[in-house]
Amino acid sequence: MLRIATIDGHKRMSTQELLQKISRSLEDGETDFHISASGQHDIGGPCWNGTGKPLRFVVSNPGQRVGSMCLPGTEVIVEGPAPADVGWLNSGGQVIVKGDAGDTAGHCAAGGIIYIGGRAGTRSGSLMKRDPLCEPPELWVLESVGSFSFEFMGGGCAVVCGHDSQTLPSVLGQRPCVGMVGGTVYFRGPCGELPPDVSLLPLEEDDISWLDKGLENFLTAIGKTGLRKELSIWRHWRKLVPAKRDRAAKRTTMRVFHEKSWLPNGVFGDILADDGRTEPLCAAGNQRLREPLWNNGKMNCVDCRQCLEYCPRTAVKRREVGENMDYSVVAAKCIGCGICAAVCPNDVWQMRLVSIESVMR
Repeated sequence: MLRIATIDGHKRMSTQELLQKISRSLEDGETDFHISASGQHDIGGPCWNGTGKPLRFVVSNPGQRVGSMCLPGTEVIVEGPAPADVGWLNSGGQVIVKGDAGDTAGHCAAGGIIYIGGRAGTRSGSLMKRDPLCEPPELWVLESVGSFSFEFMGGGCAVVCGHDSQTLPSVLGQRPCVGMVGGTVYFRGPCGELPPDVSLLPLEEDDISWLDKGLENFLTAIGKTGLRKELSIWRHWRKLVPAKRDRAAKRTTMRVFHEKSWLPNGVFGDILADDGRTEPLCAAGNQRLREPLWNNGKMNCVDCRQCLEYCPRTAVKRREVGENMDYSVVAAKCIGCGICAAVCPNDVWQMRLVSIESVMR
């Protein structure tokens, strides 16, 4: 075990110096780190051991992005609170914060598990997504989250336990789940006003089974097993899932959405003027990095049509072939976002890199 103190006398170790020290120690075979930090950023990821041994970081007083881009086999334990971007872009590691977390906890997470032993700030869980090649990401919060939580969520599971938060108007903050297209948010307590993007539903047996098992692991990790009985009254829980869209309705352009549905004058309207311009940055066709493949030969498509409903570009097409069905993608419309694969319940849609051969065709 390597212990690192980041203050020597009156001299503070910089983030660069700390990360370089960790990197050298990893090369020497070290796998267990206890770090008394003083606000250094990016502790705990992405790191790996050349022989595949698991890595463990026990950290106090970290800076931003603790556990960012954390990889499978890495565990990061924060003894106390942590600032913004806990588990940012988590790619398979386990990040445990035993106190509060700042804004954007779990932002863009695509794998792994994040446990927060207090509350989490604004935009926590935003842009969480599911990589079809990995297990879905999980974000567990003991108390509540700030506004804009789970904004544009595309996959994974989030759990907001609402402990000691029942007097709040919403344990999910204001405007939660705006633009949500995938995943599930489980919560306990009041939720306030919800956007039309989501459906509010009671728990089913499978939900309770998953929560019951996960809750045990969560409370053990944050050292709060005494709350097990209180948090296991399942009638107090509900879930949010993406609302089904009416495909016959005309799609709204980004400009119209910006003008009529987004915040008046923009997120930074008190500082900068927002002229409402939008740029078509998503590449389609041969410019995509990835393309979906309907792999029904090895899988089992149940014809649920989720991919049809949630494709943002209406690129997924369905046709009947005799008594069977066939799904395909119009390459000219498809942007390779992976939403079809993320919402498919049986993993029939598989994402693959666009090959040189397909680009040359």
